[in-house]
Amino acid sequence: MAAAGWVAGAFCLGVFAGLAAALAFVLSFALVTADFLWMAKHLGGLLGNEPLSRSRGIRTALGLVVKTLLLAGGVYAILKVLPRESLGVILGIGGPLMLLSLSGAMRKRG
Repeated sequence: MAAAGWVAGAFCLGVFAGLAAALAFVLSFALVTADFLWMAKHLGGLLGNEPLSRSRGIRTALGLVVKTLLLAGGVYAILKVLPRESLGVILGIGGPLMLLSLSGAMRKRG
């Protein structure tokens, strides 16, 4: 779903808002999607899904801090390079959030 949303969003923004907005969307969508994939892979121990050793907990917590700083730095860099393309960034952040909630709803229904 993320790949389809990424392509469709980039195409629509490219047509209606310009190539800079599409580029801002693509970059921010990739950052947020990578963030979700990292969390899905590494936060199972903190959520109680699997055993967690002390060293693994510390590594996971440090990884979470580093990942959050990289995500914030990436969004800042996108807005610094493309300062007028906040619509693309907002949709690039909101798109994966909407797809994540949709995928959660689909699993519960069936």
